[in-house]
Amino acid sequence: MPTYTLAAIPAASHGSLISCSSPYRYRQKRIEAADLAGIRAAVAEYGARLHDDYPDASFLVSVTPERGSDHPEGFCDARWKGSLGTEHWIRVIPEETPFKAYLTQVEAMLAHEVRS
Repeated sequence: MPTYTLAAIPAASHGSLISCSSPYRYRQKRIEAADLAGIRAAVAEYGARLHDDYPDASFLVSVTPERGSDHPEGFCDARWKGSLGTEHWIRVIPEETPFKAYLTQVEAMLAHEVRS
């Protein structure tokens, strides 16, 4: 079964513009999923859990296939078009808020260990 790594990447939006922080990946989790529906379900569960632990964090969920792992038909297209539900937890911030400063705050939140 194909294996993927899910991770949180601090991100925010000024309307249609989305900005992400450095390529650091926070709270990585390995999953197995046979099809796109399984990936979407895993992304939704992972994102909801992170949101529960870090309610003020704004992030997207990256989905990275394990090297050498076959992924389901349509995976690349779904990831490119954003139909895996990975951007659900991105907050829209006021235009006057600098992306870099905001994302640094989110990075600090996600770096803090939560015991739940």
